[in-house]
Amino acid sequence: LTRKNTAELRYSSITNCFINVSEDVFQKINLARKNGNINKSLFSKNTFEFLKEAKIIVAPTADDAFVRQCEIDTYISNYASSHMSLSLAPTSSCNFVCPYCYEKSKPNNTMSDSTIDSLIKFINGHEQVKTVGITWYGGEPLVAFETIKKIVERIDSDCRTKLISQDIVTNGYNFNDKVIEFFKCHPLNRIQITIDGPEEEHNKLRKLANGKGTYNRIISNISSIIQGLPDTHVVIRVNIGKDNQDGYSILCKELQERFPNKISVYPGFIRIHDENQTHLVCDSMEQKDAIAFYEKLENEGSINIDYYPHLCQKRGCVATCSTAYVVGPLGELYKCWNDMGNEEMIVGNIASEKLIRPDLYNQYMVEGPWISDDDCKKCFFLPICSGGCAWQRVRNKFHGGLYNFCSIYKEGGIDKFLKLYYNKSIALNKKS
Repeated sequence: LTRKNTAELRYSSITNCFINVSEDVFQKINLARKNGNINKSLFSKNTFEFLKEAKIIVAPTADDAFVRQCEIDTYISNYASSHMSLSLAPTSSCNFVCPYCYEKSKPNNTMSDSTIDSLIKFINGHEQVKTVGITWYGGEPLVAFETIKKIVERIDSDCRTKLISQDIVTNGYNFNDKVIEFFKCHPLNRIQITIDGPEEEHNKLRKLANGKGTYNRIISNISSIIQGLPDTHVVIRVNIGKDNQDGYSILCKELQERFPNKISVYPGFIRIHDENQTHLVCDSMEQKDAIAFYEKLENEGSINIDYYPHLCQKRGCVATCSTAYVVGPLGELYKCWNDMGNEEMIVGNIASEKLIRPDLYNQYMVEGPWISDDDCKKCFFLPICSGGCAWQRVRNKFHGGLYNFCSIYKEGGIDKFLKLYYNKSIALNKKS
């Protein structure tokens, strides 16, 4: 429920519908909400049907029915056995030295030929799996580009499953013509590249081990990617902390001018964990900081931001799907990217048919999803929320965690974002 000046605004999270109604209708809706029942005679037939379709007014049992359907959809998705999703780290090595990287203290390993053999056997051992999707991860995956080539070619030649999708998370520095030519034959769906602000700022944060900056080469590589892989979605992540927020809008404008309608840019809020991985330290960007960041961008009015919520079609990730794993360079299996390199969080190995830690696997599968959380089931924001981070939920339940994994919308963002959207819509209507 939101009121803005003389406008009477109503929002339904189930349908993601945001409408402006007359004050009379607004008051009648409030009355129905207060009394706990709806008097149809208070509304005209057309108005009632519209409000019902938009789920602004619903039957008392409608929310429960919606949650049950979401639970069923989540179970089906999490336990589907025909598709395997693998986040593969061909190496834990990286050619950058970034100050905020949580992987910099981890040993440098690269996947061997014998580990690749085990990977192929592991995939083939899941007889019900018909398709496989890979996200290349690291370290910096393109440091081990030859390993990536071997794995893709082996899956094509030696696996009965079909490789139907590939994504890559990369710093972009080694994305040269040779890499582009390979992925022309083995298409990438999505490339995520990190750029941390305008050139000077980026080069301070994301530099080579010898201290050399990386910005210009990455920008040049993005241009080559757009030309060579036109069907691949290029996404630029900009890591945002408390000290580097001003450069975001500058970088966005630079990229939009250079690559109009060719890339997507989004802020990735830096979250720094304590040594025991139980909570975020004070330098982290939490929900309130993210809200303030978006408000500042809107007040500047320099870039176009989509503030409107989006319905979540899927509320799961690698951590909560039965045939999804993170595979480290030594063949070790994890259920979350955050666990990679942490020996205590290894659930198995691709060389073994049995899990090493079935208890840990079960923690993620049973307690990681939102359906294990009664607060999520009762939450107004569930339709526009992924259900929170499974890794944080597991840390809270079993490892002494104190994480707040609720949506930015629940933490005060929904009213502010809807108002920003409404004001922008009014301004555009006035211009037209």
